[in-house]
Amino acid sequence: MVYICPGCFKISDSNVKKCRYCGCDFEKVSDAQYFDKVVTALDHPDHNVAIIACKIIGRLKIKEAEDKLIKKLKILTKERINPYFEKAIIEALGAIGTEKAYLFLTKNRASFSIISKENFNTALNTIKNKLTKNYPKKHT
Repeated sequence: MVYICPGCFKISDSNVKKCRYCGCDFEKVSDAQYFDKVVTALDHPDHNVAIIACKIIGRLKIKEAEDKLIKKLKILTKERINPYFEKAIIEALGAIGTEKAYLFLTKNRASFSIISKENFNTALNTIKNKLTKNYPKKHT
């Protein structure tokens, strides 16, 4: 897995202790600080960094990022900026798996690019399965 440096937002390997670009000591960064920095990376001007941030958010299931992901996805679908960034956000929302994400995705189904359609279906099924396990009567 890759790591986004919370100091300079450069991409690093997760198995190193310090950023090779800015020297940030990864071992001194708390999980909360890291989560905040990864969410902040969604606004990075290099969409490659933002896409990696989405992948990390999804893998770590950072629920605090959900509102920012939805806000970003609204902008991306409206302006048709980057379908790969859109795809990464949909994957992250699917991994986080909340009812809010499910409702947003289903409501905006027609807005997503062709590139995102397969990921959209996978994300929706993942969320639905998770919600069905947690609230069986409501989502069956």
